[in-house]
Amino acid sequence: MKKLIGGLGGAIGSRYLKNKNQLVFVEYSGFISKLDLVQSVASTVSKGTAVINGTWLFDCETGSMLAPAATLDLWWEQMTAINRQMVPQGGAKIVNLGKVSFTSVTPAAMQSYTYTTNPIPANNDASNKLVNGDVFCVQTREGNYCKIQVVNYDYNLTIKWVTYKLNPAYARIGSGYTNPEDIAVLKDEKTAYVTERSGNLLKVDLTNANRIAATIVCGGLNSPQQLWVDEVNKQAYVVEYTNPGKLIRVNLVSGVKTTLYSGLNFPVGLTLSSDLAYAYVSEQGLAGITRIELATGIKVLIANGLTNPFFLTWADFTETKLLVPERDPANKISLIDVTQTSANVSAFISGAAFRPSSIAVINSGSYCVCSDTEVDQFFLTENVNNWLYKGIGYVPWNLIPANGKADTTLQPLYPFQFPKDSPFGGTLPVNIDHRRAWDSGIVYYKVLIDGVARRDTWNDLIMNPVNGRYEIIELQKTDTSGYYLVHNPAKVYYNSDLGCLLNSTSGITNALHALKVEFYNSAHVLISSMGNALYVNNQQCTASIDMPLLDGFHADPNCGYLKYVDVTHNVTLHWAASHPQGFANYSFSVIKGAYGLAGSNMNGSLFPATTFAFDFIKPVSFFLGSCPKVAAFAEYLYVATTVINGVGRQSQYDASASVAFCLAP
Repeated sequence: MKKLIGGLGGAIGSRYLKNKNQLVFVEYSGFISKLDLVQSVASTVSKGTAVINGTWLFDCETGSMLAPAATLDLWWEQMTAINRQMVPQGGAKIVNLGKVSFTSVTPAAMQSYTYTTNPIPANNDASNKLVNGDVFCVQTREGNYCKIQVVNYDYNLTIKWVTYKLNPAYARIGSGYTNPEDIAVLKDEKTAYVTERSGNLLKVDLTNANRIAATIVCGGLNSPQQLWVDEVNKQAYVVEYTNPGKLIRVNLVSGVKTTLYSGLNFPVGLTLSSDLAYAYVSEQGLAGITRIELATGIKVLIANGLTNPFFLTWADFTETKLLVPERDPANKISLIDVTQTSANVSAFISGAAFRPSSIAVINSGSYCVCSDTEVDQFFLTENVNNWLYKGIGYVPWNLIPANGKADTTLQPLYPFQFPKDSPFGGTLPVNIDHRRAWDSGIVYYKVLIDGVARRDTWNDLIMNPVNGRYEIIELQKTDTSGYYLVHNPAKVYYNSDLGCLLNSTSGITNALHALKVEFYNSAHVLISSMGNALYVNNQQCTASIDMPLLDGFHADPNCGYLKYVDVTHNVTLHWAASHPQGFANYSFSVIKGAYGLAGSNMNGSLFPATTFAFDFIKPVSFFLGSCPKVAAFAEYLYVATTVINGVGRQSQYDASASVAFCLAP
């Protein structure tokens, strides 16, 4: 844990601005504040080359050297003729980097290092760390950063140094607010919305963030708490801290308020799923977290036994886990698996500062927590056991967001691209890291859909160690309790990552589900679990073409003959493409002889509609073109599903139709 700033006036709601690498937050005492996670350089304090005499001290601010009686940043201590060390002094801290490029050690990089008061060993023997070219950094007594390179190691040490003064990391950028509770910031990282305990929702320009310059979007709210903004639809969602409390949607243009749910028990925290289907609320009166389905108003308690739960944050963009601060006396951050409704609370950060209110995800493993009087940054080492599930086929788990559909467009350079929002169907290759699991002491695993263990079976090929050929067949199946065996690395499997060939047509409805893989040790003790939302669809596309219509009569379905008497009369070609949930693309064309009929090609996507029907209407003269009296045609319609199994499109759900006809007098 790294304390970033203290002495605050009640730090509550916060947001991380990625492009600025900055945390913005409100202080209940009336301020909007910012905290730069990497400080910019204000000035170069000093730089140059110097000699530090043995037993003397060095001042990183001025580059001066004084005798041992003084207190400066560094002491070049000589304990014996052999034993030496570089000792930080007077509150300064130090870190040794080794032989690295001196110019590559930037002020931004220097702020990321871990500094201690431990001396750097520099004995005049093979154990010496301060060899020629070695670089070390110092957090000075004045709070500045100094980088030092050893030019020549000796009793009198020749060094090169640069000391930087940084701009202040923390600043109050807006004042005059009446007990602000939360702040939400739009993608431009300039426009913000703030809730005041007194009942207002405000629009704020962060470049002119004082309360006097803010715009009131609406008033009359009852102790509004956490805020969630739908930037696309210009709506805000907020909960009121009272009993009974409300979940309210506010039109950010008109200020009109709409109550979406009543009867909450002192709600504080709020976040929504990205598809706007669900709201998640921390209710202090219930000591838990509830999920509200916005379309139906159905509320479910998904976690309980929490201590004064506060603001909610998604742990990552898959929206399967929530981070929630638990206030005093617990003073910790907990992790909630929202795909489950029981046994789904786990420890995330213990020992947070007094009265934590919000947590911001900086990146994987780095988090900022706003507590009552301070902001702290936590760096969590990722447990190898947390990342043993890899994904579905060529789609990594982190490219399957909360809607359960593949989105490889998030990584445009990745070679295995699928259309955005592709649902899953057919037989799904569920991949896990067998080797890392084995090395971590994992022996068994389960694959579950909505909490129910799968028992799919498949055959895999194993290398024959005698000739290197993959020619040994082994049946992969669960035991009677639903456990699969992790691959023993003594066997070389051709499909080394395959954890399950999951038949999604068996026992799984065409809807959104929760996929989870659980990992167990040899005693069948659960070590970790991981998964993602999974939208399954195995429905068939349909395609239909009517026989062409002219003067109230359809072409003969047996011979295709369509008689005309007047070339100015219209011919109607009617076709329809459909999929029960719109997961399909369509293409339609008309062939005349050996060539396409100009203007007849159509392509598009069904989603979000489920059916697309079209009438292609043109006069007989258009169809005949340069043909004297008679012309032959073929209509072709293809409807292609967008369902994938993670490896390829599931074309077995496609549909097509074709019709041929002849125009003649």
